[in-house]
Amino acid sequence: MSTLRKTIWIAFAIFMLVQLGSSYLTHKNQDNLSFLMEMQSYIPYMLYFSLIGIVLFILSFMVYQLDGRKKKKQIARLEQDKNELKAKLFDMQEAKSSKDLPALKTSPQTEPRQEIGSAEETSSPDTE
Repeated sequence: MSTLRKTIWIAFAIFMLVQLGSSYLTHKNQDNLSFLMEMQSYIPYMLYFSLIGIVLFILSFMVYQLDGRKKKKQIARLEQDKNELKAKLFDMQEAKSSKDLPALKTSPQTEPRQEIGSAEETSSPDTE
């Protein structure tokens, strides 16, 4: 997890604690009319605080997307490195196996093939 992602999670935790605290206070004092009337002056701040929560959510979504792209690029790079290492290992094994095996020196015995038509012509000396 990236440090930016951790920071956003900490900000979310603080945001949620403040939201829970204000919800608890409002619920506890719901029968106290003077408290609720005093809370009316804090409504704009609650609105701004809610907007901060929305911004935090959008930031966390963007960071999640960026982390996903980074991970995909890293996986692709690691796959490429793995394939290169496999190719090098294969080449090393091929070089080692060619040194270990003695070279077979067989001279191919090639006899000139005679075509069927030409073989009949040379095999019949009576036709002259």
